[in-house]
Amino acid sequence: MVSKKKYLIDFLISLILVIKNFFSLIFYPYKTMRKISLEKDFRQIFFIFLLVFCYFKFVYFLKDNPYPAIFTFFVFFINFFLMTGFFYFLAKILKYEIKFVSLIFTFSYSIFPTLIWFFSTSFFYLVLPPPRTTSFLGKLFSIFFITYSLSLLFWKIILFYLSLRFSTKQNFYRIIYMTLIFLLWFTPYSIFLYHFKIFRIPFI
Repeated sequence: MVSKKKYLIDFLISLILVIKNFFSLIFYPYKTMRKISLEKDFRQIFFIFLLVFCYFKFVYFLKDNPYPAIFTFFVFFINFFLMTGFFYFLAKILKYEIKFVSLIFTFSYSIFPTLIWFFSTSFFYLVLPPPRTTSFLGKLFSIFFITYSLSLLFWKIILFYLSLRFSTKQNFYRIIYMTLIFLLWFTPYSIFLYHFKIFRIPFI
């Protein structure tokens, strides 16, 4: 009974840490990502991945999706470990210092901007389904949505960079070099996923 209670308390603590880190990444991304890169509590990863699964479940009922939520989540899971594995082995080939566990934690937390964007676009699809008008309010919404999307993209880029910065401990130019190599592989892979209508926009 005591062990079950302790297990529950540990889970709640991990959930609180995820929520705390989420808000800290908004206001203090550098300091927070550095702390996340040292994390060992895999329950935090569980909660982030659970949110991702909830999104796929939500969107499956919202739109005509040929693939069940469990399948798209599995593809996301494969994508995530392909990406982390790619940077891990690339860093090893380039003889950079790197820790795979650190990559898992930092990249997991860098999913938040992606998750927010996908959830919000699905919500907008629900409350303001296309086609949208060219009226003043329609144009105002378009401006808002573009600004909102660019803000999340900028946040995503910052978290992506900091993920590599603290997991590989390399400088700006080396991280850019690694990212360019990654894009050479990831771009055709994304087109492949788009072709089979699994992800129109990469979920990373």
